Formats: sequence, structure tokens, C-alpha cells
Amino acid sequence: MLPHALLRTSAHLEGERIVPHYLTPKDEPWLAALIHEYRRFAGKKSSELQEQLREARSSQRAKAKLRVASVVLDALCLARPPAAVPAKEARAALFRAAAASHASRVAVLNTVAASFAVTPVELESALFADLRGERRVSELPAHVSPSRLAANANFAIVSSLIRRAVQVRVVARGEVRALIRQARIAGLICGVSRSAYAADGVALDLSGPFALFQHSDRYGRALASLIPRLASCAEFELNASCALGHDGQLGSLALRSGDPIEPSSDLPLPRRALDQRFERDFLRAAVGWDLLREPLAIASGDRLIFPDFELVPRHDPTRSWLLEIIGFWTPEYLHEKLKRLSEAGCERFLLCVDLDRHCGPVDLPQDPRLLRYTTRIDARAVLARIVAAPLSGSF
Repeated sequence: MLPHALLRTSAHLEGERIVPHYLTPKDEPWLAALIHEYRRFAGKKSSELQEQLREARSSQRAKAKLRVASVVLDALCLARPPAAVPAKEARAALFRAAAASHASRVAVLNTVAASFAVTPVELESALFADLRGERRVSELPAHVSPSRLAANANFAIVSSLIRRAVQVRVVARGEVRALIRQARIAGLICGVSRSAYAADGVALDLSGPFALFQHSDRYGRALASLIPRLASCAEFELNASCALGHDGQLGSLALRSGDPIEPSSDLPLPRRALDQRFERDFLRAAVGWDLLREPLAIASGDRLIFPDFELVPRHDPTRSWLLEIIGFWTPEYLHEKLKRLSEAGCERFLLCVDLDRHCGPVDLPQDPRLLRYTTRIDARAVLARIVAAPLSGSF
């Protein structure tokens, strides 16, 4: 995520509209020079490279673009130098020893180094090894090119804006399966409905990190993971209300097919390890049951609900149960989900709720259709809840 100060110089407001300062093919000549500098400084300190780049661009917007591109390259090639002692421990020990002694600097350094069983040179090298300027520039991957760097820099700008969103709406059509699955696996607070604009389209209404009370940084990273999946759709439009100004002023960000972010269209469809563990555990615990992944969506008015599993008793397949795994949540989101299920006439349905991703000010509602979990879903508890339900299926 870009620092807020850098993000504010990487976009501007025109009325209420947020206009990102995208990198374009016109920027590729200086991006090529920037890549060359990073490769030339391989093995040297980051501070030396930054000194070289400090006066590289003159205008305010050009400097912002340079800093964004540098953030992207730094993520690829900056590595902390090896340290014989953790830097914080080395500083604390050395400064304490110096304050308590009248011995020379060399004598104090030798004494503290001996206490760590390292040489004085190793201790001195470790003192500031955790500072950014001390990091070493490693070799850039061979695939880094000016056009790819521009696309990645634009993605950094857009994803940083999305991580400051209050709410997001995505309308997409054609091959939307990967997008919906990513939203579910990321555990986003998301409602899915049929799009009014196309028969093969959907609309995703998502809470933004700035609308949540807890886990906003973690949720923001999860929300940004949707952006690379947008290219799997034939066409998309994303609209988000984002806080860009000093005072939290909201602006409207629009992202559409053809914008220069080049999200990847060849990412494999994701699967959660959590799902795989539950599938294995349930089939071991539930003799006489079958488990089907990703059954058909349930329509509830204009909304669509996507179960993760259908649990089917072999003796009577008509009495199957549906199960959905909930990631991030608020009590209001769960109440709305339960209401939609009731309106759809779905009685045999369980929601497994991650207690570690509670994003609201109130605790989990009391409802027998809700099962708590943290790192692993208890398959035996799921089976016990199903078996204990009345024959009608309604709790």
C-alpha cells in the first residue's frame, strides 16, 4: 500500500471525482532509465540509490510517479542485510552499556560484542540493519520491463485507493466465476445480485475498509485482491467512494475495462486450505454422507447466495444441507444473510463464522444457524448441529 502522502500526490480530485495519475507509454523512457539504475546499484545500499535518484525528476507529478515506481521496484529487490544480532537488541545493549560506563567506545563495543559471541565488526554492522537505507539492492527479476513496471505502478495506485474505500460496487459480465470466488475466498463482506444490464452479469456490493470498526488494514488487503481478477470478466466497471483528502473527504473512483492497470487474466482459480481441511474432516466424521463443492447459487429476490458446500445424506438425498463459510463479518451483515436465506425458503443452511474476523462493534448474534470457528471448522460440530435439527430442517 502506498503511504497516504504519496497517494494524495498520485491522484487529484475534480469535484468529487478521483483522477489517478496513471503511468502511460510516454513514461516508459524514464522508467527504462530507472530500471537501469536499480540494476546498476545491485549489491549497494538503498540509501546510495536514493541519493542518485533524488534529483532525477523535476515536476511535482513526475516526482510522485517516480516514487510510486520506486515503491514497486523496492518491493521486488530490497533485502535486509544479514545481521549477526537483531538490530533492536544490538542497539539496546550497546546504548545501555555506553550509558553505564566511562570506557572508550572501542572497549564498550568489544565488551557488548563478546556478550553476543560476535565480533565488534559484526555488532557494528547489525546496529542499523533494520533501517530502510541500510537495505541492499538485489538483482531485479529478468521480466521487469518499462511497460510492466507502469502497469504495476498503476495497480499500486488503484489498490491503495481501494484500501481507503467506504463502499465499493463492481458490475461485471461474462466469466464472472473467478471474481465471485475470489470475493468469497477473501472473506469479503459482499452481496451479489444479478446485473440489470446483462443476462450474464452480476453486481457485487462490498463494504470498504473505512466502513469497518476492526481489521480495516487486513480487510483492505483482501479487498484489493479482487482487482487482479477483474480481467477474467469480459467487461467490468468498479465504482468506489474513497477517502483521499486530509479531512477524510470522500471522492468517487471509477475503474473500467480498458483502464491501464492490466490485471492478470491467467491467475488460477483459488481454493482455501480451510475448505480442503473441512472437506477431509467431514468425510471422515460423517459416514453415510457425501459432500459437494460449490453447489448452485440460491436466489433470494434480486440477490444471489453462494454456498461453499452441499452436505448430502445418502439415505435421503432430498434432505441435504448447505454450508457457507463466512470470513469478515459484522452483525448487520449476518442478520441480512439470515434474512435472505429465510426469504429464499432455505431452512437447512449453516453459516460458519470466523471469530477472528469480526469487524463490527457488537458480538456474534445468537442463532443456531451460526457456527463459530477460528482456524479450523469443527466437522463433528457441524454434523452434530445437523443431526440435532428437527426433521423439518428449521431450528
